[in-house]
Amino acid sequence: MEHWRVTPWQVGSLVTLFCLGPGICHAEQANAEDSGTDYEFDNNFIVGSQQQASMKRFDALAFKPGTYSVDVYTNESWKGRYDVDVKRSADGKPQICYTAEMLQNFGLSPERLDSTKTDDEKFCGTLSQWNSEPTLKDTFSASTMRLDFSVPQRLMDGSSNGYIPPQFWDEGITALNLGYMANYYNIMKSDSNDKGASAYLGVNAGFSSNGWLLRHSGNYTWDENSGENKWNSNQTYLQRPIAAMKSILTMGQFSTNGTFFDAISLLGLDLHTDDLMYPDSMRSYAPVVNGVAQTNALVTVRQDGNIIYQTTVTPGPFSLTDVYPSGTGNDLIVTLQEADGRTSTWSIPYDSVVQLLHPDMSLYGIAAGQVDEEGLKDKPTIGQGSFQYGLNNTFTLYSALTGFNDYQAGQVGVGINTGYGALGLDVTQAKTKLPSATTSGQEYRATFSRMFGASQTSMNIQGWVNNSDNYYSLRNAIYARDDEMRGTTSTNIRQKSGVSFSINQQLPETWGMLYLNGSITRYWHYSGKEEQYSLGYSNSWGRLSWSLTFQRSYSNENDTDDDNGTTSSRRKKEDLVFLSFSYPLFQGEDSSATLSSNTQFKDSSFDRSQLGVNGSVGQDHALTWGVNANTDKEGNYTTGVNGGYISPWSALSGSYTYGRSYQQAAASAEGSVLVHSGGVTLTPETGTTLALVEAKDAKGAAIMGAPTWFDNQGYAVLSSLQPYRVNNIEIDPKGANEDVQFSSTEARTVPYEGSVVKVVFNTRREKTRVFVAHQRNGTPLPFGSEITDGRGKSLGFVGQGSTLYITGENVKNAWVRWDGGQCQVTLPMSGSQQLRCL
Repeated sequence: MEHWRVTPWQVGSLVTLFCLGPGICHAEQANAEDSGTDYEFDNNFIVGSQQQASMKRFDALAFKPGTYSVDVYTNESWKGRYDVDVKRSADGKPQICYTAEMLQNFGLSPERLDSTKTDDEKFCGTLSQWNSEPTLKDTFSASTMRLDFSVPQRLMDGSSNGYIPPQFWDEGITALNLGYMANYYNIMKSDSNDKGASAYLGVNAGFSSNGWLLRHSGNYTWDENSGENKWNSNQTYLQRPIAAMKSILTMGQFSTNGTFFDAISLLGLDLHTDDLMYPDSMRSYAPVVNGVAQTNALVTVRQDGNIIYQTTVTPGPFSLTDVYPSGTGNDLIVTLQEADGRTSTWSIPYDSVVQLLHPDMSLYGIAAGQVDEEGLKDKPTIGQGSFQYGLNNTFTLYSALTGFNDYQAGQVGVGINTGYGALGLDVTQAKTKLPSATTSGQEYRATFSRMFGASQTSMNIQGWVNNSDNYYSLRNAIYARDDEMRGTTSTNIRQKSGVSFSINQQLPETWGMLYLNGSITRYWHYSGKEEQYSLGYSNSWGRLSWSLTFQRSYSNENDTDDDNGTTSSRRKKEDLVFLSFSYPLFQGEDSSATLSSNTQFKDSSFDRSQLGVNGSVGQDHALTWGVNANTDKEGNYTTGVNGGYISPWSALSGSYTYGRSYQQAAASAEGSVLVHSGGVTLTPETGTTLALVEAKDAKGAAIMGAPTWFDNQGYAVLSSLQPYRVNNIEIDPKGANEDVQFSSTEARTVPYEGSVVKVVFNTRREKTRVFVAHQRNGTPLPFGSEITDGRGKSLGFVGQGSTLYITGENVKNAWVRWDGGQCQVTLPMSGSQQLRCL
């Protein structure tokens, strides 16, 4: 009896040979690969003449000692590709030599390694020499070039979870990534001569090469009514990640980080810690814009008076998750323009609160340059610096400085893990020199956040107060100084104090979700205050989803006394109630439709209502459609339609609304143009960190989990990659020509932020041809024998019933080889006659 030890990968090859055809046993092969164990194969399972087959080619121990470049996995998580020295142990098994640095890179805790050996940086030993824990195992497969570690959780280094060492980060290829969002919006009123057409083109372009990134973001706006027609440059800078410092260097036009002081657009230089380069455990905000549209509406988002985002939304609730502010401070102003011209505006607080840091974790930032904001006559040169340090599990200390010739400010603070929530306390001292006076003051700020696990309640509270009107923030000081130098009255309203809060409650079982948020703001020299509150509830009954939202706001209508300059205000209250329903009519693999209803009440009376049906059809639901009808308290009725299509080149959408006295139409396109050495690739995907995936002759195949397909040149683009993290890319061959063979359908990459990495899948166009051949004496060919061409290139194997599975259309002669013998067979170009192997 003869036994052979085989790996799971080799089991897959064996199973394939037992099948009627190679494709039938795909699932079985995958399962074998997943098992992670070795198997013994008994030749006695092969009966009859097939016993002649030699299974040595499938022997798991059939490897040659030497240096192998292998993919390393720890508990199925890829850790990189390493060169390892493999020797043969006394019992014939693979034996690998590891250094302490290698094992730490693989995820083992340094405290769990033999301390008597870690002091010697050159020491190289087997896994058992470093730690004798019996459940700690390594498995080497020469056939798949893979090294697997099975590590108990207690031996893992928690700080390395999700972390890949810098030597595996990919700087990417030389490429131009031109992301765009174009939108046209037009309102045609029958009872007015007002022109209502407007256009917007947002561009986010990046040229990357050898780790350097040149980026420009800006937008073109055109308004027919005002005649405005201009290009707005938001940012233009040259950037370079510095892996050794875990930092990023930026030079040019950019916005400062607003964590400590107001975010300001600068023309200068910035160097700061990039916490994305750190492990997940040591490091985390982009606002989501939510609202409810009654018609096909235009949403515009501004920050510091600049348009940073614009898009068209269909009737009903919407949620925009791809709004990226230019800095991490200063509120976002959202304007919703309905099809009939009505507008509503609200603000979204956007102030990054200092986070508690991991013990011994530190972050720094340095910036200097000339203020680069529109409307300023005098643009001072400012400098900034900040430092944060995680002292221990309880305290994080931070400090920051900023200023220019006529303004200096400093901030000190502490983050405290109280055990009852995270508390942040800081004070800012500022001195301002204006042409009219020199002043100084302080601002005190407190933040608190808490997640109550038992009740699933999250709470965030932030409050701030200025001790006198002599305190100026950085932005206040720049604009107040500029106003006085111009000799104009300052229009810069300064906040006196404020508080904002948000509470989210996940109710038990099927009771739904409840949230409450609000803000109160007071201003210097104004007797009133602004208040905004929102209370919402959402739930579902079966397939029906619904939500109820109540909003109340208090605003001030101000009157200024010309005699003494004081301003009084009258309080104005507004109540809004939104009731929304959503019900899926059907949900299929390639089609769906949903019925929705949205009703708005204003100040205790009906205001307007909308009813619509939206759906999608086609592969991956690429084509979307919708129809809606609207009515308001004045008896006005409107109807609207909208549609969208995610093509292989761009994401397109359009809408049309018809009302009693107006018509509205809109169209938009979004996507990216990627220019690279292989040509120009168009894609509906947008993002700053991309993968250019190449698979020649794979037109029609898709990237799993993304609306992108391979084009005629064999390229596809995948966006939204996570920088400095493992990104798994998988091809769905369905849709490609059946003659295209993929050497693999999975790959991984670890890109630098802002880079374009190239991922290549090797393909070949070959048909699998099937023949039946016997030896000269009529006996079957040995099962498992290898089939090669005249140069020794493998063409396939002999399967059951002396069946030959051969890849390659133009192969005329093949050799069948087995232990102790070989023969040659001449292959016809067509036909299925019995062949002889001579």
